[in-house]
Amino acid sequence: MRHIGAKKIPIETDALGQCRVARALVPAASALLPTLVSTVAMMALAAAPCLAHDFSRSDSKIVIDGREVRVALTLNIDEVLDPDKSTKHIYEVVRSHYSVRSPAAPIRTTLENQSFIGGPLLQLQLLYVFEQDVTALEVTSTLHEVMHTGHQHLMSVRLNGTLREAILDSRTPQATFTGVKASYLQTMWTFVRLGGEHIFTGYDHLAFLLGLLVATSSLGSLVKIITSFTLAHSITLALATFNLVILPSRLTESLIAVSIGYVAAENLFDFRVMKRYYITFIFGLVHGFGFSNVLREMDLPRSSLALSLFSFNAGVEIGQVTFVLLIFPLVQDLVSSGWKRLKPAVSIGVACLAVYWFVQRAFLL
Repeated sequence: MRHIGAKKIPIETDALGQCRVARALVPAASALLPTLVSTVAMMALAAAPCLAHDFSRSDSKIVIDGREVRVALTLNIDEVLDPDKSTKHIYEVVRSHYSVRSPAAPIRTTLENQSFIGGPLLQLQLLYVFEQDVTALEVTSTLHEVMHTGHQHLMSVRLNGTLREAILDSRTPQATFTGVKASYLQTMWTFVRLGGEHIFTGYDHLAFLLGLLVATSSLGSLVKIITSFTLAHSITLALATFNLVILPSRLTESLIAVSIGYVAAENLFDFRVMKRYYITFIFGLVHGFGFSNVLREMDLPRSSLALSLFSFNAGVEIGQVTFVLLIFPLVQDLVSSGWKRLKPAVSIGVACLAVYWFVQRAFLL
């Protein structure tokens, strides 16, 4: 007999020396599950404002012409932490947290134009003039210090007919560009990393996967579901990236929220309109359009589009498989240990997030 806290709980030991808590614990655990359900739901509602977007990002498109460097910088003013959202103040924030050098500082910086290009998206047209022709450019962004947590700045720089891309964030705030074309390995790593980060900061995609995992009981079913989701989002990711099929962002993001709510509803009410991997394929098509937004914002050149797309999708798959390998065994272990209400508990939390995201994306953005 061992002691846990102030109570004595019988522990059985088998011939291999493994220990398991006696069946007397199961009723006690079951009594706590209603509390777990309500706690998960309340935590989901409390966290929803923080998880409203997949992640915070801005972007800049830079064109270098002799001594002049023109920058079209776009950011969401609602993601700026400062309460002053005036365009004048936003410009000052950008000047303090975004800079270019070659290698000396520019002799003149001019705001040529500023305009809203859709909702809270503000685009600043900046002109930097240097003393000599620009043959190499160093860009530094600390916008992550004044934007939402996990902020990324996506960049494309055109120099001497060569287009280069980079991602700046808290870990990599600086990038240097020359007229030398990036190697295939450099391009692959940039977009594999971007795809992986997109999954692990894409809380809506993770919520969708979690809703699927808590209702999946076998490895065979898991393989079918993940394969169908992968195939589906790969198709629409390619179609949207090549500008063959494009859906409005508001519609895409709202449908993603609907997909999350539908999976949660199936789990809670224990019904299936069709086999789970069929519905996963249908909703995977929608998620693929969501994945494509980040690549389309970078305005990638056709010459490197296929490699960038392949690498980004590979990064998404690596992140997705990593999440599944971490969560699925944990879910199976909890269920086999007697936590039969784990599925409704998690599904309620996922449903709360889905409702919040749908209302925000369909009516408030």
